[in-house]
Amino acid sequence: MIKVLMLGDSLVEWGNWSKHLPHIAVINRGIAGEMTEELSARLMDEIDDCPDPDVVLVQSGTNNLLMGYMFFPAIFTTMMQRLRACYPHVPLILCSLMPMPAAPLHEIEQVNRQLAEVAAAIEHCVFLDLIGPFSEQCLPITHPGFLADNVHLSTRGYQVWGAEIARCLKLLFPEASRD
Repeated sequence: MIKVLMLGDSLVEWGNWSKHLPHIAVINRGIAGEMTEELSARLMDEIDDCPDPDVVLVQSGTNNLLMGYMFFPAIFTTMMQRLRACYPHVPLILCSLMPMPAAPLHEIEQVNRQLAEVAAAIEHCVFLDLIGPFSEQCLPITHPGFLADNVHLSTRGYQVWGAEIARCLKLLFPEASRD
């Protein structure tokens, strides 16, 4: 079973990963309300607590964006470099921000371009772009991806995100069996 260390904010913390990724061992290290700089500050403790994951997935920045702090992608540069140094052979997955209705799409797209650049600069790091899957599979009326607060994910949102994570893991570990 693939062991995934998930780092992030409430979107990670509140995920029912045993339901959405049933054949994956998720180490859920999400903290609700956390900003990217706070994740960066606790990063070494998380690495010490989980010395041998098969994959590290990072999803952060939602709270920064909502507070108007658009500088946070720069924090990812050093954070992803530290992850690479501490886990030299472990695949890294950097998730984009999702197209949440609470933030202007052009700001989300701007941030996601910067996050994609960060991922491209780190060896063996995948940028998991969630804009397309959410736009295609989460319809506001019939299959909303977000709760009424327009930030947090609905069950449908977690289904879509979980499916994209599973797809990414299948590409990274084609030999692993995940029925």
